[in-house]
Amino acid sequence: MEEWDPVVVKMLSIFMPTAFEGRASIKRHSRFVHYTTAANLFRILDRQQVWFRNARCMNDDGDTEYAAAKVQEWLNDSSRTAQLAQTLEFCMPGIWQDGVKKFELWLPRLRNETYVLSVAEHDLEEHSTGRLSLWRAFDDEEVAVAAVVNVAPFIQMTDALQAYPGPVTYWTNKQFDDEFKLVAHRVASNRDFLAKLSKGALTEVVFLMLLFAVTCWKHPGLRDEREWRVLTNPLLWPSKRLFKTHEVIDRIPQPVYALPLKNDPGNHLTGIELPELIDRIIIGPTDQAGPIRDAIIAKLAEIGVNDPDSKVVASGLPLRTSRLG
Repeated sequence: MEEWDPVVVKMLSIFMPTAFEGRASIKRHSRFVHYTTAANLFRILDRQQVWFRNARCMNDDGDTEYAAAKVQEWLNDSSRTAQLAQTLEFCMPGIWQDGVKKFELWLPRLRNETYVLSVAEHDLEEHSTGRLSLWRAFDDEEVAVAAVVNVAPFIQMTDALQAYPGPVTYWTNKQFDDEFKLVAHRVASNRDFLAKLSKGALTEVVFLMLLFAVTCWKHPGLRDEREWRVLTNPLLWPSKRLFKTHEVIDRIPQPVYALPLKNDPGNHLTGIELPELIDRIIIGPTDQAGPIRDAIIAKLAEIGVNDPDSKVVASGLPLRTSRLG
């Protein structure tokens, strides 16, 4: 985050401490991974674009409702919000109430108009096999692949896309409460800094704190996913680079926002073109790994990826023909 505005970094560290720590842990040598089907990988490579899917149409669409219910339960319990509300009121009167009011006003539109691109943190020891728990998210009839990508586009400080990445949290209720007790402590410790900011700016950061809580919080049983979400909302953050289209995905017609994978150095948007973005492709469990690998190598060569043969591996995981139990 060395390229970021110091004021933005400070605000993030105060109001979104878990997200701040997650972002700080991502280095330029880190990697993210996007698990998808082989068919969808070919669509990405052919069109040279990725899709932001409406949160209601994702495989885990219940996450938004889960998080919304949890956040509203918290907001409705004054015993749980009192410390943060009082600390913010002492810092600058009205910012807590105004931030919550804006959040509640926007909540229906956050549920319906949030579009998401999902990736996961990728470890070096997974570089040949991928992550078993994520392979298991696919149906037996689908051939799954994992596209390992460079992280540079995710950690740049740019508003060029009007799309913003953040780590997903897998809080228990206690962890959620502890997060906002920590926020209250950091607000109290940074009153002099916050007093220099406008009421509008502080109200907005309270709103954004709640927005990311409701769009990036999943059940704690899913923590092994280690997901990151890149969020956009055309009502909040209109973008000139994302364009709306309608596609049929898994037989369901739905709206998506498409991002052409084209660099724009003048707006600090680099590293998103496919030859430099793709680090590795891992083929999931299948009995057709050989021809699938050959086809992916040929497609990568076609779009200008250097030495594609070295970048495509088969996981070697056995294809299960029956369920456990």
